[in-house]
Amino acid sequence: MCGIDFVIGVTDKEASKAEKYVHFNERTHNYLLTMEKSTGKEFNLLLNLDRFSQTIIYTKDVPELKGICEELLRKYKNSEKEQEIGYFAQELIELCEAAINQKKHIYAIGD
Repeated sequence: MCGIDFVIGVTDKEASKAEKYVHFNERTHNYLLTMEKSTGKEFNLLLNLDRFSQTIIYTKDVPELKGICEELLRKYKNSEKEQEIGYFAQELIELCEAAINQKKHIYAIGD
């Protein structure tokens, strides 16, 4: 399925060999873009990622990404689609925590 894979790494080589990843599928990305397009910049770090290239979320920005995911958990929890968002957000929070503890970047790798 198309989308973005998030992995931890310090270098491109390390990121390309990462075994643990969190997948942000295209359907969920589109849903959030539609739901959040008029709410301002709150989720920009996550929603403005390019689905077709690689973006590095540097160590200093990982806490912001974690905060976005925490807000997604609070905001989306009712319908089945929103539960899918919650599952994704929880997985990405865990990846962010690991990146913070290891002092590494998160690579967002598009298809």
